Amino acid sequence: MQTIVILGAGQFGRACAPLLNTSYYQLLAYGDNSPKLQGTFIENIPVLPISEAIACQPDCALIGLTDSDRTKALEQQARSYGFQGTILFLRDLYQLLDIRSATLWRMAKRIQEQSIPGNIAELGVYKGDLAWKLNLLFPDRSLYLFDTFEGFDKRDVEQESAHSFSRAQKGDFSDTDKSAVLARLPYPDKAVIRKGFFPDTANGLEEISYAFVSLDADLYAPILAGLHYFYPRLHQGGTLLLHDYNNPRFRGAHQAVEDYEKEKGHLLLVPLCDLHGSAVIMKP
Repeated sequence: MQTIVILGAGQFGRACAPLLNTSYYQLLAYGDNSPKLQGTFIENIPVLPISEAIACQPDCALIGLTDSDRTKALEQQARSYGFQGTILFLRDLYQLLDIRSATLWRMAKRIQEQSIPGNIAELGVYKGDLAWKLNLLFPDRSLYLFDTFEGFDKRDVEQESAHSFSRAQKGDFSDTDKSAVLARLPYPDKAVIRKGFFPDTANGLEEISYAFVSLDADLYAPILAGLHYFYPRLHQGGTLLLHDYNNPRFRGAHQAVEDYEKEKGHLLLVPLCDLHGSAVIMKP
């Protein structure tokens, strides 16, 4: 068995740990430059200064970042402390392997094989990175795209701040527009843009039903509103792909699920081990 340290104890670094094959790798520690994280533990694994993580003499180090500049800086730092072992780069793996998209493809295949009726939807479209995949996988179904296309709304951000769910700011993710999203779609004629504040943008769609929904709104309020609107309208066998359920950056996503379950009962939810902490919710 080889030993390994993860350099970078942020969102992506933490998400790497459950993906390690523990039959071959033993995680010794996280290394991080943040004084706030140093001395803490993540699932009983210590977070150490980079120098101390390297001093554990691991066989290899995984740099748990996707930013090129920060990845290079951590690599140079590890080498400056005398590390001669193998360095693995999450950045490269992140570009090569995509757990959420692979899960999406298999769910779409299941929906088509079982002839589950209903439309397709996404709440939280941003630049359409997932929307074009949904449009491609379901070319014969209407694709409802809900987004402000102006970034986070002030009302949702106020709730985030009041409950310390995240550090979201009004206008985050505003560098997009609906025309750019539509231009990416292989079948744009099937798209129905619902621009504005959710759940107001669902007004008039009370009778619409869904086979698949991507819920990627990041923040507590729209995710809770999304569960209230979409889940009752999922057909039996339909699925909802929830982004950020186990993401420490956006803790409101997990809280929204908890609050929905307190009111409506337990959901059939399966957490995924992608880097964003996604989860699949199925309609039995």
